[in-house]
Amino acid sequence: MEKIKQIFNSQHANAYDQKAMKARWLDPAIVFGMAYRFVNPQERVLDIGIGTGLSSELFFKAGLEIYGIDFSHQMLELCRLKEMAQELKEHDLSLTPYPYPDSFAHHAVCTGVTHIFEDITPIFKEVSRIIKKNGVFAFVVAHCDEGEKRKRPVNSHGNPRKDNMLMYGYSDRHIKTLMEEHGFSPVYDLLFNACAIGNQPGRYKARVIQKLP
Repeated sequence: MEKIKQIFNSQHANAYDQKAMKARWLDPAIVFGMAYRFVNPQERVLDIGIGTGLSSELFFKAGLEIYGIDFSHQMLELCRLKEMAQELKEHDLSLTPYPYPDSFAHHAVCTGVTHIFEDITPIFKEVSRIIKKNGVFAFVVAHCDEGEKRKRPVNSHGNPRKDNMLMYGYSDRHIKTLMEEHGFSPVYDLLFNACAIGNQPGRYKARVIQKLP
């Protein structure tokens, strides 16, 4: 995790938006399109791992209030320059509790984040606590089939090597278990192919799940 923090507090942060555009990173547009029918203007959206704010831009344009949390001070500063967030907080997503009260937000979004965590239980636990009943959680995971190897090395040039950072995939069963344990029901999911992380081709699954009343 320290290696990842160094990456996102380096020149990589300054070029993040340009790299995302070059890689044709569509996760933000996909999750917004899938979640749009469940959100309303002036509702609060908590962006888990907001980074430079790419995942929140469409929600902001649709009139929602944006709140963001991220472990990268540098990326938060870049997001702050866009003047779209009501509040931004620096916090390690692996550490709970997150700095928000119960039922603080109506919805939550998380893209470009889950692949760096071997265990996303803390994210599910805190989103379940922080969003209101019937709120939706829209997120993307690197997809793997049941029984398939969950982790693989990746670098910024797409050349796997043993000393590079790891990315983690999540199977349908894994996500189903997390939903059941933290009080969510499935709404939509979409499996798609993309060349985003390290410019490596891969399978990803966008999901919208809803907090049970």
